[in-house]
Amino acid sequence: MNTPLSLPVRVLVKGASTVNWVSWMGGPRSDFTFPRAMEAKLLADGRPCDVHTVTMTSERTSMILSSWQREVLGFSPDVIVLVYGHYETIHLFLPRWLERHANTLRAKPRTLSGIYRSLVLRRVWKALARLQARIDSTLDPTLRRRRPQHVAADLERYITQVQKVGSPLVYVFELLPPASRYQAWFPGMTARIAVMNTALESMVDRVGKDNVRYFRVSDLVDEHAGGDPEIAAPDGFHYSPEMHRHIGTALALEIEAWADSQPHLGAEGSL
Repeated sequence: MNTPLSLPVRVLVKGASTVNWVSWMGGPRSDFTFPRAMEAKLLADGRPCDVHTVTMTSERTSMILSSWQREVLGFSPDVIVLVYGHYETIHLFLPRWLERHANTLRAKPRTLSGIYRSLVLRRVWKALARLQARIDSTLDPTLRRRRPQHVAADLERYITQVQKVGSPLVYVFELLPPASRYQAWFPGMTARIAVMNTALESMVDRVGKDNVRYFRVSDLVDEHAGGDPEIAAPDGFHYSPEMHRHIGTALALEIEAWADSQPHLGAEGSL
């Protein structure tokens, strides 16, 4: 008789560049982002897993409601990790389309395009960014108070919808403020992130389910980086490879503890 195998824990990770970017990029293949580090820890501990990561730089939270059926209904994840709200705290007024156009990762190596991007677009973008920084340092940085409310509402609707697919464990990530490298460019971002984190945590409390949890990244920064954002995010925004590893490990341990309470993830439950 064959020995039954446990079903793999299915994990879906979604978010913007804080999920898919390492500070700094260009290192060795072992510089995992936290979803891969989480997968490595689960497998090292003998827990089968199937981790899917759906992520796009500069993605707004509102985009998740248009894709949840395609990503969740067929895959039916046991765990969903949501890292959203960071992009909405960056700019006070500059539009998303202009930011994506100025900083695209898809620019073609064409002569005219290169001239346009270096002599026109980058100069215009930097001038507008400097203007925004001056305004951001004088106005109330949380002037656009509906942004956090919209982010929390979109995430709450998403969580409500995915609960129909077997009540998965859902993590909503706390966001880190920018390190000094970007504080001059975005002087109000730290205050906006504080407001956003309050809105996200309040939303999780409002949902009121044991399987919907707020994941505190700052606790890991305190433990492994001495509370120093310069160590946790050297480029100003994104986690270092070491911080990605600590986040992935902490997530894996929590998922393992939860999975032990799920009969369908045991060898007998898979029959």
